[in-house]
Amino acid sequence: MKKKLMIVSCFAAAMLMASCAGTETSTTSADTTSQGGASSIPDDQKITITYKSVTGKNLQPYLDNYISTFNEAYPQYKVVSEIYSGSYNQLESDTISGFAAGNYPDLVQAYPDHVADYIAKGKAVKLDDYINSTDSEIGLSAYDKTDYITNFMNEGNDYQTEGYYSVPNSKSTELMFWNKDVLNGLVLPGVNGGKALGQSYFDNLTWEELFDVFCPAIISYNDTLAADKKILKTDQAYHSIFAYDSDDNLFITLAEQYGYGYTSVDKSTGKGSADFVNDDMKGVMKTFHKAAQNGYIISKGSAGGNYTNTYFTKQNTLFSVGSTGGVKYQYDSTNPIDVGVARIPHAANKDAKVILQGPSICILDHNDSERTKGAWLFWKWMTNKSNSLNWALNSGYMGIRNSCYESSDYQTSNDETEFDTKTLDRLMARSNTYTQNILDETFTSPVFVGSSACRTAVSGVMTFALTKSNDDDATWNAALDSSFNDAYTTAQKAIA
Repeated sequence: MKKKLMIVSCFAAAMLMASCAGTETSTTSADTTSQGGASSIPDDQKITITYKSVTGKNLQPYLDNYISTFNEAYPQYKVVSEIYSGSYNQLESDTISGFAAGNYPDLVQAYPDHVADYIAKGKAVKLDDYINSTDSEIGLSAYDKTDYITNFMNEGNDYQTEGYYSVPNSKSTELMFWNKDVLNGLVLPGVNGGKALGQSYFDNLTWEELFDVFCPAIISYNDTLAADKKILKTDQAYHSIFAYDSDDNLFITLAEQYGYGYTSVDKSTGKGSADFVNDDMKGVMKTFHKAAQNGYIISKGSAGGNYTNTYFTKQNTLFSVGSTGGVKYQYDSTNPIDVGVARIPHAANKDAKVILQGPSICILDHNDSERTKGAWLFWKWMTNKSNSLNWALNSGYMGIRNSCYESSDYQTSNDETEFDTKTLDRLMARSNTYTQNILDETFTSPVFVGSSACRTAVSGVMTFALTKSNDDDATWNAALDSSFNDAYTTAQKAIA
């Protein structure tokens, strides 16, 4: 109870900071407020800025606070929040539908694939001049440029056209969750040099170690246990040692980790390319198919379409790779376990790589420089130092500034030792703390018109590879070739 009260206190402090935020990124906001205040400008004379997002109900009060404090500091503007109840894909579709009639927001939450479509339709604002403006009110300060996490900012510069077309908002990545109750301290012959398993071993796990050493050893060990002591439970339709939630993320991450090719873009022409049909990636799929056949790995696609945390929390898998934005789903209060957190496995002798996820902000062009300026200033406001910390403390998303992780409030709220074991609070604190270790390991793939179709296509290939089959090798290999070719054909149709 003591820790709970301390967190609420930290959150309240962050909210207080948010209510007076703005000085980190602009010295003009206070001057603007002093020049008559918001009440001196009638609403019908203010420049309305619309922000459309898929913000959940529990987070809307924080967003509303950023809007109200911005409107007070910049009385010439009036930011209006529009909460979209559908998916991000539906939000993109509705936004594009409104282009012809001029009925679309000034700022919109968007995944990179969606931003690519906005660029292609000539509606995404190029942000370089705002980022680098010498006007202190508009441009990012030298401090800001180092404080925003580099990989998160770079995502906004990885489109089919040169320049920045999005800025970070709510970012997440993937972590490997592991069953500490079962695995921590376990000694397996031939694994980890005969030493007890622990955090260091799982932090540095490779796919080769997982499939060639660890999984066979776990199965051999499990076979020696009495029926009521088995650590590999099989009481659900789908079970394995390892589970990876997202089929598309797994394929894309493997291509990045091994350097075998997924997609690319020629920025001189804006033309995207589907590069995933190659013998190397086919070889990786064969390796993963063998692992699936041996009961080592399942995915959402190969496990009946269910999120794999369903099996992890019931102990039908020992590992679960999932989004940091959905950590709470890796815990089940009706069957509590001590959940460890580690980086996802990587390719042997290669740098660790993990995919960057979560929506960014795209500013849409209304051919009105004042509206664009207001939209930009609002993004700066809601991601300034205080508001970014406030969002990181309350949203479950990763902090997008280095200063978030350096904050004493953040560190205090995420001190896992203050929470009881086998609780969601401890898992959340553990996850929030661990993400700091992998910020520099995140990657993004280039996006372009058709890149979304590439993602969907390779997801199907990954699902095919992880689905168990009774076919002989020759028959299955021919089917794999067909799966790759079908995916490529689908992707090519969408690439503009």
